[in-house]
Amino acid sequence: MRSYLMFEGKKRTHVISVGTPEKLNYSYDLKQGALLQLWHGQFIDVTEMWHDRGEPQLAKPLGTVLSLSAAPAIAALANQNAAWPDSIAFDDLQNKGYVLDKSKMPTFLYSSNGADISDKIAVQSGGGGIDRTISISNSKGLLYCRIAAATTIEALKNNTYSIGNKAYSVKVPAEAKAFIRKTKNGQELIAPLANGTESLTYSLIW
Repeated sequence: MRSYLMFEGKKRTHVISVGTPEKLNYSYDLKQGALLQLWHGQFIDVTEMWHDRGEPQLAKPLGTVLSLSAAPAIAALANQNAAWPDSIAFDDLQNKGYVLDKSKMPTFLYSSNGADISDKIAVQSGGGGIDRTISISNSKGLLYCRIAAATTIEALKNNTYSIGNKAYSVKVPAEAKAFIRKTKNGQELIAPLANGTESLTYSLIW
């Protein structure tokens, strides 16, 4: 469902929300390549998209929302300590639509930071979490993926991380070379993506 969405006090105008048979749903900002939020349960309330002429054009999740971030998932940094960008300029991300797999789950396609990017979000078997696979191609330089940002991030066993005082957990493959770094607002979990072509899959569980 395409709609506007209020997130972090701002009306996001290029959002798509996806509902699944497992009742694990999410909203995605198509102009930032950002996974905004996740929730279990019913899908969305679209009353404000039609009632009284539908002026707000807002969709509202019908469940308890796990808020993530409106910042882009992929960025080119001067070095691994450089600040993560809050957003991508509107014309610096070119959407290329999405494709559906056999389960009708979308993979979002776009170009940004001089690379072609695909972003697939799939529900895990049993509906306990999601697997997110970000792939880049034609990259001319080193890019980074921000997996999580929170006030606190704690490294656990088996490449698993507790995010934001146990709000949710992330599992990253060992070969991803993910690392935690400090920021002015807390901490970030970052992984490098090499020049050319590379893929990163990580899991979010809550």
